[in-house]
Amino acid sequence: MMQAQSAGRGLQAPLFEQLIRGLDEDHRHVVLDCGAARSGTIALLSELRCRLDILDLAERLRELVGLEDPQQRRALLADCLAAPDREPVDVVFCWNLLNYLEPADIETVAEALSPQLKPGARLHALIEYSSPLMPASPGHWVPNGSARLFADQVDPDQVPSPRYSPKKLQGLMPQFQPEKTMLLGNGLQEHLFRLRA
Repeated sequence: MMQAQSAGRGLQAPLFEQLIRGLDEDHRHVVLDCGAARSGTIALLSELRCRLDILDLAERLRELVGLEDPQQRRALLADCLAAPDREPVDVVFCWNLLNYLEPADIETVAEALSPQLKPGARLHALIEYSSPLMPASPGHWVPNGSARLFADQVDPDQVPSPRYSPKKLQGLMPQFQPEKTMLLGNGLQEHLFRLRA
């Protein structure tokens, strides 16, 4: 399995590394991590002036399983993403979580997140692209000090991957301008989006 292979040697993710290296050390940044709290992410960002907010969307995805009513799904996601007291966000880490959302869910996430972002904020995502199968649950991605990504807790069970194309993602997330896309060696497609003006 592609992701399992990256657990040992790590995944070179040039756009993630570019995003991290591009954070200005002289300014304070607010980073929203849609995954779970991971020591690697905290250590990587501790070298910069950053506030890190943890969303742990993966944990909430379990509540979506078997929930077919679109309005209930939308309400659950909107509730999860609501943060009236959150500082405006500069960077969003989605990791591989968009793969585990239905198209309408991705629309909800983009709609709910975009008002919470600063102008020009950037969103990073990893999309299953080449493989027709993916781990049945998202697991976790952990960066090391050089911004190389490691897959942690990879689910051995597999499910069909939605294989969202860049064009499909653009249609689902019109609030975001695609900045760069890169096909990685393990078949994942790495995306960097910027909030539209």
